[in-house]
Amino acid sequence: MRLSFTEEKILAAKTALEVIFPNKKTQAAAHLFTQFLKEHKGKVNKSQVSRFADQLQRGELLYEGKPLKYSRRNFYVTILRNLVSMGFIQRNVPTWDSNRRATQYVYAVNIFDIPKKPPSVGFWRLAYYLCRKWNILFEDETFE
Repeated sequence: MRLSFTEEKILAAKTALEVIFPNKKTQAAAHLFTQFLKEHKGKVNKSQVSRFADQLQRGELLYEGKPLKYSRRNFYVTILRNLVSMGFIQRNVPTWDSNRRATQYVYAVNIFDIPKKPPSVGFWRLAYYLCRKWNILFEDETFE
């Protein structure tokens, strides 16, 4: 996926997903995935992600009141892979599952610890604005 990161584009975007994913349908599927992550307190195991991808493929999930169908393969290849490779989601994070009394490896949302003011120029300034928009997606949530 080829992305065009400009300060104007990043600042004009409503969410980080508009910057990361140029296609509207992909943005919608990514938005549903972030909502799914919020519902599960920012941590989901691989089987939960698999069930989510199945629901997305069958069109069982609603986006803006309409069912959204998005290929399972495209979800994994486009959305999940890019969010993991860009560092927005961490993969194989060990967490203790008290019900099973075992360590479980999950996907976890990465909330960035960024300064209040952006760097002065360059890549780090763009990364700052993008990470801030990502943090805003999960602003109201408290993750353990």
